[in-house]
Order: sequence, then C-alpha cells, then structure tokens
Amino acid sequence: MALRGASEITWRAAQGRPGLAERIGDRVFVDGSPAASPARVMGPVVVGSRTYDGALLISALPEGGLEARVQIGLEAYVEGVVASETSIWSATSAELEAQAIAARTYAVATLQQRSAGGAPAQLADGVMDQAFGGRHIPGSSSRAREAAERLTRAIRATQGVILLRGDRLEEARYHAACGGHTSAFSDIFHKEVRERRAQGPTGVPCPPCSRRAAQESVQGSPDAQRPLGWIEELNPTTLARVGRAFGLPGAPRRIGPARTDAGGRWIDVALESETGQVRRVPFEELRRVAGYSVLRSGALLATVPRPTDPLLGGGWRVQGRGRGHGVGLCQEGARDLGRAGWSSGAILAHYYPGATLSRPDPADGPRVARAADQ
Repeated sequence: MALRGASEITWRAAQGRPGLAERIGDRVFVDGSPAASPARVMGPVVVGSRTYDGALLISALPEGGLEARVQIGLEAYVEGVVASETSIWSATSAELEAQAIAARTYAVATLQQRSAGGAPAQLADGVMDQAFGGRHIPGSSSRAREAAERLTRAIRATQGVILLRGDRLEEARYHAACGGHTSAFSDIFHKEVRERRAQGPTGVPCPPCSRRAAQESVQGSPDAQRPLGWIEELNPTTLARVGRAFGLPGAPRRIGPARTDAGGRWIDVALESETGQVRRVPFEELRRVAGYSVLRSGALLATVPRPTDPLLGGGWRVQGRGRGHGVGLCQEGARDLGRAGWSSGAILAHYYPGATLSRPDPADGPRVARAADQ
C-alpha cells in the first residue's frame, strides 16, 4: 500500500462500516470532523486487503499528506510476520516456531535500538525490516483452517521466547535461501558492527541448500518447484546508475569480487571506471542500488564478462544462487530441517551458533508501533 503522503485514507471498521481520514490544511479530519494528531481508530480495521488489530494511527506529515501506522501487541505482530514470511500451508511446526522466535527477537532488538534516543520507535513493513500483512485471515477450506491453527499454536508455544547472545539480544537476521552456506553477521552488516559493536551469528554450512544446489548443478538448471539458482542481466542503463551511485563518471568498466567469505559469497565488490578509478563497496550496497530482486544474493557462480575482463559498453550477466543477504536463519534450509524432524531449538542452534533461548517476564514485552504504508 502506498499510503505515506496520501491526501486521504480509507478503511472499513467493524461490521463493514467505512471510515475516511482527510488532510485539510494542517489538520486531520476523520469522517468530516477534526481529530487529534495522531488520530486513533481502534481496530480491527481493514485497509486495502489487510486486516489490522490494535489501533490505526493517522498523522499529518510536515511535508504534506498523511501517514498511517498501526500500533499492535507484540505477539499479534509476530503472528502476522510469520504468516507473511513463510508459506504456512506446508510449513512444519518447528519451522513456524523457529521463524517466530527469530522475528520476535528482531522486533524487540530493533525497537530497543531505535528508541534509545527517546523517540518513538517503529518498524517498517517490508524488506527493510520484516514483511507484515496484518492479521492472517484463513480461507474457508479445512486445509486453510488447519494451517492457521498450526500458525497460532506455534506463536503460543513460543510466546515471549527470544534469542540472546551473552546478555544481549541476538542479531536475529534471516533470509530466504543461502544457497549452501550462510554468512557471518560481521561481514554483511558493517555499520551495526562499527557503531554498536554488535555481534551476531557466524556463517555455517547449510546441508539442505547444499544438496539442492548439487542437484541443480547435475541437472543443469534450477529446480522447477523450489529454485535456488538464477540468472539476471544488468543493462547499460542500470550499470550507469550503479556507477554514478558510487562516484564513478559512468558505468563500471570492470566488476569483480574484492572480498569473499567462507562460502564464496561476494562480500565486497570492486568497480573500476574507464579511467582506472576503483571503488570498493559492500556487495549489499550494490544489491540495493541495482535492485534486490535483480541481484538476489551475493552467492555468485559466474559472470559474463568474467571479473578480469572489461564490459566493453555492454551489459553484465550474472549467475547466482540463493536469495537474500545470507545471514542467520535460512528459511529454505529451516523448512527442510523441520521436515527432517529437527526441533525449532535445533534449527535455531544451527543457524545462530552460540545463541541461547530465553523467555523474559511477559510484563517486559513492548508494544509495536509500525508503519502500514510500504
């Protein structure tokens, strides 16, 4: 939903009653009457196709338009994240529980960090934080109801459980598919390590992804049902944008790895200009500029031209494996480990080596204020 900056926001409340928020001058009007800022609409409310519990908060932005946020309890938020981040139809209980603990840990840690200066903290809805589609609404089929019940049981079974590294919350990152080996937190999240002296999981082999990668290599193509491999091409226009983003006068003449990790993932990349100027940048920054859906991971298998050869004004063809930054829990790996009979604790111990599970006093659990307009 593209709500940020909108001139009006509509919703449906209980029994389908419609609601309308408008910006008139510097004020927020709800259903034609002036409201406090932020205006508070108690849930459940339906915005677009999503159902939100808690409260819908609507504010006037300094730059114009409106902003909508949702304030919701932590466990309801975690349930919505797990429903958005996993395929609950086929997920095992262990997979759902492991995802719930990772998502809860990330939310609590991130809110604590962002509220350190005293400002209200919130989480974005999307790749910058965690996917959140509101309350999961199951279909009418028995299979849909069973999946929803399994999701709810997983949230209840892990209520309040978080991951700790020593006496600090774990840096509980996770990603879609590692491709065979996860990456160390310190290699990917440089800023957090530098500014907060944060420590997170080290990279570990991922046997399920390794087996699938070997199968794809033998058959010579990605698996039709659950592909790990991918091929993309960055055209000259995209490459020129990449060059400018990193201070080069135009598209890079050469692109190659400046540093790789134990699994072969590109950690830093060297961009060379036509004049021989070289910019060394984190590969995750290159992904951000080129597009996360284009450079799907840093686990690159081959490039055309090769890293030592010039691009000669053409495109850059990339063959890779996996999806996401590669740190922490591998969702594809966790799925297969759950199907193999691993418990959620065993899955988490594998992907977050050295971290421990903890269940704090429920009275300490925060509420989650989050944007609903990604």
